[in-house]
Amino acid sequence: MAGLALKLAPKERVLINGVVVENGPRRAQLLIKTDNASVLRLRDALDPKDVIGPASEAYYTAQQCVAGEITVEEAEERLDPLLVPLDAIDSGEASTGAVQTARRGLVEGNLYRVMRALRPLVDSEREASAQLA
Repeated sequence: MAGLALKLAPKERVLINGVVVENGPRRAQLLIKTDNASVLRLRDALDPKDVIGPASEAYYTAQQCVAGEITVEEAEERLDPLLVPLDAIDSGEASTGAVQTARRGLVEGNLYRVMRALRPLVDSEREASAQLA
């Protein structure tokens, strides 16, 4: 069992298997020993109002599953059609392979992997939206 080491900043909050944990006033390290634990740093979480396009909608759907708000089956059902338009964006010479990595995570039932894969696309979507505004 390899586990996960989380280095937390003072007062940083993390969602672990549906429970919000807040670090104290000093830096700390948490070692998560349970395989397949759902861990989400709240600084990486999207608010529903931050959903502005297909990448952020897919990320938010995966986030809902990691947070325990929807089941893996519901997430798969919602994510599959959301990844189709992202395939067109993430193809060609400048392709990062993010959508393919997200699809593999979805097939494996690893929604945290889906979120990690989609994060660069969410950031690009946010930057493009800011330029249009």
